[in-house]
Amino acid sequence: MWQGERKQRIRALLDTFGGVSVERLAHEFGVSNESIRRDLVAMEQDGSLRRVHGGAVSMPAEQDASYGARSTVRLKEKRAIALAAMTLIKSGQTLFLDGGTTTAALAEELKSVPELNILTNSLQVATTMASTQQRTGSRVFLLGGTIVHEPPETGGASTINDIYRYKADLALLSPFGVDMKGAATNFFEHTAEIARAMVINSAGVVLIADHSKIGVTSRFRFCELDRISAIVTDKKAKTLPALAALSSVVGRVIVADA
Repeated sequence: MWQGERKQRIRALLDTFGGVSVERLAHEFGVSNESIRRDLVAMEQDGSLRRVHGGAVSMPAEQDASYGARSTVRLKEKRAIALAAMTLIKSGQTLFLDGGTTTAALAEELKSVPELNILTNSLQVATTMASTQQRTGSRVFLLGGTIVHEPPETGGASTINDIYRYKADLALLSPFGVDMKGAATNFFEHTAEIARAMVINSAGVVLIADHSKIGVTSRFRFCELDRISAIVTDKKAKTLPALAALSSVVGRVIVADA
């Protein structure tokens, strides 16, 4: 069986069972364990699966979902995370915000904080924050670039160049995954590039991520663990071994009560 055929069959097995072992695949396809491991490495790199000890598991469904679909799930958790993250924010700060759905929830809470400087490539965040500029004295800077529709934001070289014009107190970022192996990762390359530039140009980095993102590795890395000032997550993450591991190396972990 050719590698392309094996990959199709592996995807079908993951869709059915959610996980597969190297030994089972090697036996079923009549190839060596090493051949299967190479297949799984390639498939992880293209975002088809996540490798685990002895095999692989399917990627969380949310990684394939559109921004619109993701913005309608785990709303209670995202608002709780946003409220908890507010404890890290002070009036007068300069903040980078990316285009994640949890970041959009945070923007709703930031409307009450006076005299912020918001630097964002997210069309939704910019619109939300702009509605309160006159009342709060905050300023909103929409980073220039090409409009990207998934998620709805600006992107490309112009956006990255614009980020380098600023220095922020904090970058508040909503990753697709964060774990001990992959650090902070995003599913789309262009969103990872934006997040990486924001990390470089910020004094501190705060990841706002619900429990479904903890222990998950996505496709493109944008921030190493030793660069993360804090992770803010929801209470459903408390029992996850990955959160305990992250707590030992990340500056601070905040678990929202609600």
